[in-house]
Amino acid sequence: MSQKVVTRFAPSPTGMLHIGGVRTALFCWLFARKHEGTFILRIEDTDLSRSTDDNIRIIEDGMAWCGLDWDEGPVPGDPQAWRGPNGPYRQMQRLESHYRPALEKLLAEGRAYRCRCSKESLDAARAEAEREGRIFQYPGTCREAGHDASQPFSVRLKMPQGGEPWLEEDCIVLRDLIKGELRFPATSLDDWILARTDGTPTYNFCVVVDDTSMSVTHVIRGDDHVANTPKQIALYQAFGFEQPTFAHVPMILGKDGAKLSKRHGATSITEYQAMGFLPSAVRLALARLSWTPKIDGKAVESAEEELLTDEQMIQLFDLADCQKSPARFDMDKLQWINQKLIQRASWQELEPHLRSFLPEAWSGKSDDWKALAIHSTQKGKSLVEMAEALRFAFERPAGFDAKAVEKFLTDAIKPALRDLCALTDYTHEALEAGFNAILEKHGLKTKDLAQALRVALCGKPVSPGIFDTLLLAGRDEVVARVERWL
Repeated sequence: MSQKVVTRFAPSPTGMLHIGGVRTALFCWLFARKHEGTFILRIEDTDLSRSTDDNIRIIEDGMAWCGLDWDEGPVPGDPQAWRGPNGPYRQMQRLESHYRPALEKLLAEGRAYRCRCSKESLDAARAEAEREGRIFQYPGTCREAGHDASQPFSVRLKMPQGGEPWLEEDCIVLRDLIKGELRFPATSLDDWILARTDGTPTYNFCVVVDDTSMSVTHVIRGDDHVANTPKQIALYQAFGFEQPTFAHVPMILGKDGAKLSKRHGATSITEYQAMGFLPSAVRLALARLSWTPKIDGKAVESAEEELLTDEQMIQLFDLADCQKSPARFDMDKLQWINQKLIQRASWQELEPHLRSFLPEAWSGKSDDWKALAIHSTQKGKSLVEMAEALRFAFERPAGFDAKAVEKFLTDAIKPALRDLCALTDYTHEALEAGFNAILEKHGLKTKDLAQALRVALCGKPVSPGIFDTLLLAGRDEVVARVERWL
């Protein structure tokens, strides 16, 4: 592309960061990275009753955890700071510098007008239209009235009536990179509000002013915004601005085709973090919702091909390969991806993510110990499972599986346990040799001694490999925990 690509993710801080929003942010990020462009994070906080600093922090933290770094946008933790030449990046901080001048320009040029219609009169007209079974449209009562600013007013855009040269057969045309060509008859849209009577600007007005001032070239967003787009196209025309290229990604449904909800799995990105998913797994799983990557022109099919790295996703990402129909979120698939990525990661890659699920004592362990701990638990489906499997290494069991105690900690096994407590060389090779010698001496099978040790050390007959379990617990702790059963 000859023009530098600029994309933006512009969430409203009115609650948790939903995975649908993260998928949109991911597509914006991938597209910008593929074309060596700029990715902007912009906070759309014009909903004063619901936008809070805490919710903005949730967005910033969620984006950071997902690894979706922004080139321009707010500085996390400082509401008054930003990075990039087009700030501020919180809409309510742009009121005087950007929105007021833009409104005055439209009013002065006669492309917008002051509306004195009260909420009560509009509600009555809307109710009448509903009783008559027709769609309510603002009738343009104040369109030519020429009201001044002496009384409270909202500001409305003069929408095209037909005949304007930029219309196509009196339609506003959206050529969408995903949905194709969509046409909206100009007469189907009424004069919409740019600014409310209290002076706060509306979403559709702000987004056009901001996307233009920030030089956004590609607006990639959820298809719930399709209905907003013809209004925004009309505003671009009123300003004389060049409009960006639009791409509306389909919504995410549950595996059963119903609207995504808690029963399909968590919907907030912070919940996936708490459940022990890797950010890379979430990125890959969300990328595959609506996007089918192609390698040498062929859609990926094999399991190995599906496990793309960030670099591969950036290289392969193409909006032309995104489907139009809603995507279905499959929690089982996310868990499969997470387990596969855990298994193929190095211990150094996993350690920063696993650390937050473990006690503070983890930080004091040596790199060799940490490497063993991670390697011994990499069969887990999540970081939570890995941390749970390592609990024994930090604390003695609070209780014991009674059936396992009865089955494995028998009088017959105790002589072998005494011999094991006598082992002093705690290297893997020496432990294995000593363990096998004890089995041969007492005529035992591996599982007999191994399971008895697991119950004594962990409270249950489940742990990492038995030699890894012994090494991670350490000789002093092994002896102390086993001796209580002798």
